[in-house]
Amino acid sequence: MQTSKTTLTALALGLLASAAVAQTYPSKPVTIVVPYSAGGPVDNFIRALGQQLSESWKQPVVVLNKPGANEIIGADQVAKSAPDGYTLFAGTEASLTMSPHLYKKLPYHVETDFVPITQLVSLPLVLFTHKNTPANTVTEFVELARKAKAQDKPLTYGSTGAGGIAHLPIVTFEKQEGIQMTHVPYRGAANLIPDVISGQVDVAVLAVSVIEQHVKSGALKPLAVSSEVRSVALPQVPTFKEAGVKDIQAIFNIGLLAPKGTPAAVVDKVAASTRAVVVAPDFRQKHIDAFSYVPVASTPVEFRNFLASNSKLQAERVKASGVTLD
Repeated sequence: MQTSKTTLTALALGLLASAAVAQTYPSKPVTIVVPYSAGGPVDNFIRALGQQLSESWKQPVVVLNKPGANEIIGADQVAKSAPDGYTLFAGTEASLTMSPHLYKKLPYHVETDFVPITQLVSLPLVLFTHKNTPANTVTEFVELARKAKAQDKPLTYGSTGAGGIAHLPIVTFEKQEGIQMTHVPYRGAANLIPDVISGQVDVAVLAVSVIEQHVKSGALKPLAVSSEVRSVALPQVPTFKEAGVKDIQAIFNIGLLAPKGTPAAVVDKVAASTRAVVVAPDFRQKHIDAFSYVPVASTPVEFRNFLASNSKLQAERVKASGVTLD
């Protein structure tokens, strides 16, 4: 069936209208909803990004903190906002690819309520243990875990909460290496780290920036970093592949999304503007490299593909863990 002239005309008019909107965008303040409290790493990064966007756009960029419920509160607010590009969401795996598999029902649906703009940065996580452990490599730790399980004294691993980014990758680690450990969930890294340092918990996985000081002081022993290349902050730590084991894909990502229906030209403009900020040498040095982030600055299509593949990964992890949060 041939496309009618009326349909073609409508499509052309729609594209022209979208382009016209993008030319004047933004003509008023833009709000970026951050699903965490002020002063945290995600909030600090988005505020730095927002300041640069404000200077580029000649319009205020307001950061609105909506913490709680594994980012669900903030995500829901943006999902129900007007699709005009003036309310954006700074989300991570928690709300975008984990929660859809951890909760039987959410007030939003990622695929139908959001349009991806860009994956801004990623933050590799490090598998680490206490300084007195006899294992100095990942393979030695795997062997230690196997022996402990055989003696009916399984090793323990801590996390910052069941079903989170510090939990599910170790579920993958156990499955890939054929080991079994006991999970000990904590309420945040501040409570977890001291117990790993003291040896009450055997192993954990946290962001490079979170444990960097403890590694450099000798209090913690890093085993491997989950990334393609070594961390600039901890160059002595091998990647999982270098350590001779399969990567556990323990990476924290921050992305920017808009409500579904936001004009494509506006989405593209925001993506281009944010990319220009993220790749700028001065911004990268102060707000990316300094906090052990890895710049990504993907296109909307690339970010959409990432979310699809990461969602599949998280679905497999959640199923293997048996965790549900409702």
